[in-house]
Amino acid sequence: MTGTTSMYPVIGQAATTAAAMRAAATLIESAGICGLSVTCDGDQLSIQVGDHLGDPAARAGLVARLAAAIGATAVRADSAASPLSWVRADGAISGLRVRAFTAIPVQHTGDLPLASNDADQIAQAATPSLPAGWRWLTSLDPAPHPGTEAA
Repeated sequence: MTGTTSMYPVIGQAATTAAAMRAAATLIESAGICGLSVTCDGDQLSIQVGDHLGDPAARAGLVARLAAAIGATAVRADSAASPLSWVRADGAISGLRVRAFTAIPVQHTGDLPLASNDADQIAQAATPSLPAGWRWLTSLDPAPHPGTEAA
């Protein structure tokens, strides 16, 4: 064993990946969720809750269950560069960083994605980037009502 903050050997060793996958298996068993996609790279474990595990709300709930198990809170995360949104949680197990996540579909009108600001105004994003102070309107949000569009 190397280091004093983790039970894992040096990152990049095969033993690190094997130990991380064992820790992931224990986490998955304790959370009681099957069908997850788990990968381990050089410095973190990633756990994806795929589309086949339910609708966006159900998948967000599964991320919340995983978040509790890794000492984190599930939060929404939007890409500023393109119309993509996730629910994710960043925590740790046995000294190893863990990210649990699921993609959440962005609502569209025609071909254009919808975004919302803090005043609940909704606008079509004419460019793929998210304007400052706005977030993507997702399938977890209520459908837009007429008259809520930004001027």
